[in-house]
Amino acid sequence: MPALVVALLIFWLSSSSNPPGQNLAPDYVGHFVLYGVFALTLLWALTRGLQKKITAKRAVGAFFFSSLYSATDEFHQSFVPHRSPSWSDILADVLGAASFLLVTLALVWIYRRRRQVNES
Repeated sequence: MPALVVALLIFWLSSSSNPPGQNLAPDYVGHFVLYGVFALTLLWALTRGLQKKITAKRAVGAFFFSSLYSATDEFHQSFVPHRSPSWSDILADVLGAASFLLVTLALVWIYRRRRQVNES
């Protein structure tokens, strides 16, 4: 459900010729953060709300789906007045998703490692 909410938020923002908050930060910052959060919600979905382990394979799946959505979102923007698709937006989206997922994988690795050490 969280991934669907974020996907709908992205779609809604992309549907606007003048999205709210566009002057708060540079465009690439918004893309980076929004797609980073989107990738994490996809990871949440792929782990069924953390009922399954966070693995690199699931993180790659979340990255793939968020990147694919980024490309379709830019295509969608080509139909919105005063908006146009941009490779730099896709790059910011992909970098945001990758960064958030890599940090998450690193934190999970650290957590598991510390737990292993404490159990020994």
